Amino acid sequence: MGQKSSLYRTVEILKMLNEGQKLCITNLAYAYDVSDRTIRRDFELIKELFGNFIIKEGECYQAYGKFLLEEVLCATDLMTLANIVNLFGMASLDSTISDQTKTLISESMSVYDFKSRPFENMQNKEIAKSLEHAIKFNKQIKVVYQTERNTTQRLFAPYKILFVNENFYLVGENLTKEVFEFLRISLISEVIYTKKSFYPQQSIAQFITQIQTPWAAHHKDKLHQIEVRLRANVKIRRFFKFKKYLPSQEIISNFENGDIEVRYTVTNLREVEELIIKWLPHITIIAPRNALTKMIKKNLKSKLNALK
Repeated sequence: MGQKSSLYRTVEILKMLNEGQKLCITNLAYAYDVSDRTIRRDFELIKELFGNFIIKEGECYQAYGKFLLEEVLCATDLMTLANIVNLFGMASLDSTISDQTKTLISESMSVYDFKSRPFENMQNKEIAKSLEHAIKFNKQIKVVYQTERNTTQRLFAPYKILFVNENFYLVGENLTKEVFEFLRISLISEVIYTKKSFYPQQSIAQFITQIQTPWAAHHKDKLHQIEVRLRANVKIRRFFKFKKYLPSQEIISNFENGDIEVRYTVTNLREVEELIIKWLPHITIIAPRNALTKMIKKNLKSKLNALK
């Protein structure tokens, strides 16, 4: 079997699990012509998206029972997939979006519609294709970045395109300043190839897998993580039980009065700022209390002054 996109491979694995098959890492790696490590990442993604519905025996996995694959897949992923296809152009012959993915989206759109889906205002889809190529072959690029205030250029090592907080970002290292950056793809006006390639840094690649919001902060030497604990009262606890506001969300305690304690692991306190403000006054900061309280008060005071 020739190599297929990671998305298509994951969908096939989900379908086989749904059919009750017992799947082993080595056999799947051989069938898809990828490494054992790649297949393990597929299973980690499956568990993250759909919950821990599978049993692991040694290097083999099997589902507890049949689950609603089509409904779950559409509800969690198709909005993102539709945005990707729109961004890169469904008709593009050299796009990395597989034909199977395009078909999946087209068929599902007859059932689902996402009124809140945001489409990036791409002035030139050639930029998206250039970014695909640069990421795939580890090419250094010059990026012309145009905001409302100014136009800047930076030498950039592109690692990934991320869909975060309903926007597409190019993420990687600004080689000019030697810092990690998020760049809104809709604000990139030009991509210029250089003759140089770059060797991806393991610390950056690992950090990208941990990103939850555009406010994630990269630290060169190590993956800096902050534990945030919040108490959601009984009036709003159902929202946290039904939805993960960040991938790292865990419900770690249930109180006698019905409140719950929720834990997040972030790299920057700003990652939970909007969430806390959204649920005030029904949410309480447990930790880190002082730093988060000070940040929230400053934000709210700024908003209040703006109203005046």
